Amino acid sequence: MGKSIKKLIKSFFRGFGIKIGRISKNELSEEKKIEWFKNIDFKTIIDVGASKGNFSLQFHGIFLQAQIYAFEPLTDCFELTKNKLDGVANFKAFNIALSDFKGQSNFFRSSYSGASSLIKMSSFQKEIFPVTAGEAMQDISVDTMDNVLGEIQLDEPILIKLDVQGTEDKVIRGGKIIFSMAKAVIAETSFRRLYDGQPLFNDICRLLEDLGFRYAGIWGEGDFRSPIDGQPLQQDSIFIRD
Repeated sequence: MGKSIKKLIKSFFRGFGIKIGRISKNELSEEKKIEWFKNIDFKTIIDVGASKGNFSLQFHGIFLQAQIYAFEPLTDCFELTKNKLDGVANFKAFNIALSDFKGQSNFFRSSYSGASSLIKMSSFQKEIFPVTAGEAMQDISVDTMDNVLGEIQLDEPILIKLDVQGTEDKVIRGGKIIFSMAKAVIAETSFRRLYDGQPLFNDICRLLEDLGFRYAGIWGEGDFRSPIDGQPLQQDSIFIRD
């Protein structure tokens, strides 16, 4: 669901005088948590669902020499992403969505841009996150990862970040060649269907395991829970190829 919506959750709890923070003073800092990840020394980073460019910018700061390819279908978010990395020679952005086909498609733009998707939002998400419920249709261009990047010489090791609001399975199926080359994947994975027909955590695990990955834990701040009853909804999951 991305950092932007997670900020909404924290704001929600703050309204009740509750602060969401680290569980323990002994918890590792964010810098320490990713120290082992830095040692992989990624040469290519593929940011699928770039939104406003925060991930691309963060990882450019970590892996200065890595070539970054960012994909974002919403034109305004695409322009923000380009502007944030303006002047970075080893950065290229594509104003398209990735899936398992090439062509044009309707796109469900949420009133909260980070919740927009190629598939329709579930009534469950609209109920617990009403700020995301507004919806407008847009026509966007779609392609597969293998089509777009298949003819490019990608230096390894490769990191793929996947944040596409319920179409993770389609991106993987349309990019099996590139995914099979990758060393690591950071994917948003869900435990409840926030979008109609979306794959859940186990579905994504199986798809990536078939491509040689293993689940290696939670990225960043951890899991993402309902503001209503605390049930687990999503997490940013790390998958590694040994």
